Amino acid sequence: MTHSHLLNIDEKVYVGSLASNMRRPVPELRMDGQNGFYKIIWLSKGNGRVMIDGQTRGIGPNTFVFVPASIPHVFEVGLNTYGTYIAIDPTSKIQFPSHSFIFALLNIMQQTDISKTVDAIVSEAASELPGKEINIEALVQMLLVHILRLTGDKVENVKETSAQRLMRKFTRILEARYHSGSGLSDYADVLGVTTTHLSRVSRSMNGKSAGQLIQDRILSEAQFLLLNSDLKMQDISHKLGFNSPAYFTRLFNAKMNQTPKDYRKSRARGPEEVQRIRARGL
Repeated sequence: MTHSHLLNIDEKVYVGSLASNMRRPVPELRMDGQNGFYKIIWLSKGNGRVMIDGQTRGIGPNTFVFVPASIPHVFEVGLNTYGTYIAIDPTSKIQFPSHSFIFALLNIMQQTDISKTVDAIVSEAASELPGKEINIEALVQMLLVHILRLTGDKVENVKETSAQRLMRKFTRILEARYHSGSGLSDYADVLGVTTTHLSRVSRSMNGKSAGQLIQDRILSEAQFLLLNSDLKMQDISHKLGFNSPAYFTRLFNAKMNQTPKDYRKSRARGPEEVQRIRARGL
């Protein structure tokens, strides 16, 4: 029997595996950039790094990560890392926490319970059953309620340091201006600090200078545009704030050991990255 009221419901939740290439040509599954989606990562095996609001942390097995749609973030996971990522359209009926958090589960029974719920979401997403979208949203809501009960007040009311506040402001300005051609001094001026101080704080919290973070953001967007658009090199260069396509090509080649053209060509069929799968969102 067909239940028509369970059919033709818009998809609001996108589920994928950390073991596969997260840079697939479906914008809704894109894990980098503030694309307006809430993000959940469940890391079941291996290690990775997470930057949220300009602060980087290492994460290990049985770690749950939640990031609201409005917060700049970066995920980096190795090829031997396994788990699940979930991207959620904010128009879904799911009730979301207002803050980001990273929570490592140490209790084996708690790990098992979360794993079972995540597995149920993955299984439902792979099915073609009527009403699967409704069921997925319900399962994700249950997952969030469960994890928030476990975290209690451990992830709320954490006092922000001056360094954390500076990096939060910097990464949010960066997200808005990375394509404007702004340099390090421009960001420092907006923040009211020296370039030296901004880079020192960034390096202490992320292992990278502020200038490196700016380049990372631009190059990540360049990679995405090369793989997921038909824009010509000069159009991508202009879109990212470069005055010269030649300078864009030199910078890309220096950082990626490939020209933009070769990068696009070598990944045209979507092979996985050799060294790592990088899912970024500064």
